[in-house]
Amino acid sequence: MRQNLEGYVSLLEELLYIGSWCLVISENTARSQLFNTSTGIQIIEGELNILTHQPYPELFKYVFNDMPRHNSKVALSDSMIEFKEIIKENYGVKYDDLSAFINQQLQSPVYKLGLSKIAPLKEAIVKELKCDANFIDDFYAGLTVNKENCLSIEKCFFNNQSEFRFTYRPILELNVDGVIYNLIGYNKWLESMSLLSTNAFPFGLYPTEWKKYIKIKEFVQKLDNTHDKILEEPITALLNEKSLFNDANVESFKQPNGQNINIKNTVGDIDILFIDTEFELIYVCECKHNRSRHDMNNWRRDYANFKDKYESQLERKIVWVNQNKNVVETHFNQLYPETFNEGLTNYDVRGVFIINAPTIYMYNGKYKAMTITDIDNLLNRDYVDRKFEFTNEDTGEKTIIEYPYFDDVQLKMT
Repeated sequence: MRQNLEGYVSLLEELLYIGSWCLVISENTARSQLFNTSTGIQIIEGELNILTHQPYPELFKYVFNDMPRHNSKVALSDSMIEFKEIIKENYGVKYDDLSAFINQQLQSPVYKLGLSKIAPLKEAIVKELKCDANFIDDFYAGLTVNKENCLSIEKCFFNNQSEFRFTYRPILELNVDGVIYNLIGYNKWLESMSLLSTNAFPFGLYPTEWKKYIKIKEFVQKLDNTHDKILEEPITALLNEKSLFNDANVESFKQPNGQNINIKNTVGDIDILFIDTEFELIYVCECKHNRSRHDMNNWRRDYANFKDKYESQLERKIVWVNQNKNVVETHFNQLYPETFNEGLTNYDVRGVFIINAPTIYMYNGKYKAMTITDIDNLLNRDYVDRKFEFTNEDTGEKTIIEYPYFDDVQLKMT
């Protein structure tokens, strides 16, 4: 390695250069697919230039500056606690024993670079704890990136949230002069396990090497089937704090004769239904515990899901509530017999997606997609839709752009 160091460094610099341009082109391609008047290409004397047409630079700047505002109130799954119990009860080993070597890195200078050997560690665990050697092998294999399972550069962009990414696998297997070493950073282990429990398990994703273990499979499937419900608790807490009439997971509407009106098998259950008496609004809320994403390619996937599937689901429920306000009114009379005395005939019905993590659909949806932060602001009467004023550089004409921003740009400025 020392003899070839100069060549290695040169090759790595070239790969980093190519990779950075792949990322730029990938992001701009996704932008163009979403908003087809936003991006252009110009080639001058053989040099490629990627252009962002007006007024999109200001819109994209607003979007990327606004997204971090929502992160402080993201609802996280406690799945790591349950995962540890599954490991302990079914596979004869504590998670803390499997990760104990990480603490050695804090205590011993030998491990300060995170360089370890997993093989003797696995042998020691099996010998001391008398646990299943196959499970121990598979546990660490599911957290390891090696020459056989690492993604190509191309797939890193097309499948950038793959379970084979270093993001979810904190152990790097290195072959140095024929000897296998494992690079495992203390903070990287904690980061990857946190991401697995919050941004993988709840969405039915986990290491391929673990899929042969039935109890882990059942645990992940249960999380996947119920993960939207994680948003109900913080939202209903906010509604109750403001003393707003609300109900969650509404599958049927209560009636005084006991003949409840079921909607689960027709339009589907309503995740959260609440009444804003001050502004005479009925809110029909669909919870979408969307996966945290950080790039335009994945936001484009979110956007397609909302447009192609979720909007029609929510719309059916909005239409039903609009046509059955008397049923909704009776339902809340039954839920709050001593305090609810509102007539809902003249109330407007408003559909809202409640989402966990910010995504591009928030800025261009048929229906508002609101995070916990947005709902909090809404209930505190602090929620405001921003408007933008753009001036045409050629004519000097001023145009106001409103929500949904990207649709409004195409309507008014093309």
